[in-house]
Amino acid sequence: MYIPEIPDNSLTEEIKEIVEVCQKQTSKYGKNAYHFNPPASEEEINLWETKNDMTLPESYKDWLRFSNGSEILNWFITVYKLDMIGEYDKYVSDDLKVIGEIIGDGEFLCFSIKTKNITSVDHGKIHEYGSFKDFLRYYIPMFFDDSL
Repeated sequence: MYIPEIPDNSLTEEIKEIVEVCQKQTSKYGKNAYHFNPPASEEEINLWETKNDMTLPESYKDWLRFSNGSEILNWFITVYKLDMIGEYDKYVSDDLKVIGEIIGDGEFLCFSIKTKNITSVDHGKIHEYGSFKDFLRYYIPMFFDDSL
């Protein structure tokens, strides 16, 4: 399975950990252990921001520089590619932009348009992580849980 080159940015260590655990879990999840698209280019990121008249959180852009769309551990976490951002905004408040899903049961991964903080919305309950790095740091220990 394809793994993009790991960029040297604010998420380098987290990306290395995620790639490692995904590779280890291939025996459990098979081809669904992970899926990483090629990275988004700076031009693609800038074009999205210009077209949508908003700036993406820098830490989330660092993820896009690794993979423009990804699925981690049998869709435990799905991070949308640029052209899917906002596709499910009707399920969250107007201040949020949906950038992915967690567990695939209706919990959306978002960022605040105003603060740029990464949040999740789980059937109305909001959890604020801060940066995309903070979000990953929250979930990485769970990736090593054999009950997933």
